[in-house]
Amino acid sequence: MAKTDNGTRHVLLLSFVFLIGILVRLFFFTGHIFSDDAYYTYLSQTLVSRDILHDYLGYPVFPLRLGFIGLTAFSMMIFGVTEFATIFFPFLFSILNIFLTYKLAELFTAKKEIALMSALLIAFFPTDVIFASIGFPDLINIFFINLGIYLLFKSYVENKKLLSFLGGLSLFLSMQFKETIYYVLILMIAMIIYFFIKNRRINFQLAVGLIFIFLNYLIEGFVYLLLHNDFFYRITTTNLNYQYSFYDFFPYTAQKLSGSRNYLRNLFDQIFLINIKSVFLRRFYLFLPLVTMVQTYFSLRDKKNSLLLFWLWGMAILLIAFTTSFSEYKPLDLARSWYIYPLLMPMIILSAIFINRFSKLIKTGLIAIYIIGSLIMCFEYQIFFNTENLNSLKTFLRHNPAKTIYTDHYTKYSVDLIRDYNADSKKISGKNFNFSQIANSDWILFNKKHIEELQMQKYTLPDFSILNSNQYRKVASFNDFIFYEKLN
Repeated sequence: MAKTDNGTRHVLLLSFVFLIGILVRLFFFTGHIFSDDAYYTYLSQTLVSRDILHDYLGYPVFPLRLGFIGLTAFSMMIFGVTEFATIFFPFLFSILNIFLTYKLAELFTAKKEIALMSALLIAFFPTDVIFASIGFPDLINIFFINLGIYLLFKSYVENKKLLSFLGGLSLFLSMQFKETIYYVLILMIAMIIYFFIKNRRINFQLAVGLIFIFLNYLIEGFVYLLLHNDFFYRITTTNLNYQYSFYDFFPYTAQKLSGSRNYLRNLFDQIFLINIKSVFLRRFYLFLPLVTMVQTYFSLRDKKNSLLLFWLWGMAILLIAFTTSFSEYKPLDLARSWYIYPLLMPMIILSAIFINRFSKLIKTGLIAIYIIGSLIMCFEYQIFFNTENLNSLKTFLRHNPAKTIYTDHYTKYSVDLIRDYNADSKKISGKNFNFSQIANSDWILFNKKHIEELQMQKYTLPDFSILNSNQYRKVASFNDFIFYEKLN
């Protein structure tokens, strides 16, 4: 009877964690942020309209992320081409991620208390809370990777080979969302070599996972060979993406820090002053990476959690210092806080193990501090993404559906989405754009930061100083977004 009561209590607590996880994500609903989600939205809309890539201007690598584009397009077919449709699946997978975290922690530790603690930590983790309602592929990409790891390990523990094929399929699917699988591939190769040396045989589960990953490369390569006459089209496109947005990659990212053009200085700054700091000394992560460092010491001392430690530190080293380019050494810039996702699962589980070391009273205090800190960081994220201002901008756009709006193509993608593709907007492009074609009372939406970024991407745009002349008047402004009306 006592075991039954404890089991019921555990289920109720887990259900409560799910419920509070959903509620906190709804409370901090973010929506479209006029960023990379604009490009994904436009690509998904062109898929819905069966005119994929029509007049697409944007990052070359984004069209390769067909999994995310396809899911978003499917959502648009169900809910309409709306802002809600673009965040339906990120929200859904964020909730599923709470359950997956519970199952992974239970599998790795065999302790339901740690599994429940892990679920609670991920339910309130600020990055996951906020990105549950932003149309980025990172969350779903890592979900499929973590699901693949779960199924492969469960197959090994329970000797159920069918699960390994499902795990391999999950890794296969992840590759259509983002390129993070490269890091996992390296870790899996290292593990299969280790087990071969130790046991003198190939680990079946790891072999299946690797086969599915390489199978994706083969299938994808042959498709690209037929479509583009280039088996390595993904690599070619990735290199084009480096050129397109060079300012987001090493060494430019490190040069912004020091102003130096010395390669070794830039490399040191990127790895030690940007990347390591971004992972271990970041308030948005509530310093959980530092907690895992402490737990690492205890785990090594007690000779426990070796797979979790390998997963965490192997991925951390690769994220911080491994190259993102095959042609030259380019460490990934980790300044963007959502790049924590590949480290999130082992970090959460190890943090739960650490918290579970303490007495009930201390655990309660630590969880209370964590939840308060999480909520504060969620509000900080909303400030970072300028959520209040963007919500006002969206309301303004929806209240003016009949207005013809001229703007750059990047901003236009967002304007069209917010007005559900039912209103008229036109693209401003080319150095010799003729402002006289803009009719009286039409609007121009100008964002200086967007224009400057597009110019770095080598787009030519006209001189917008004309907006300060007596031909135009300012209608409204939402921080960097300024509306001008044509007068004569």
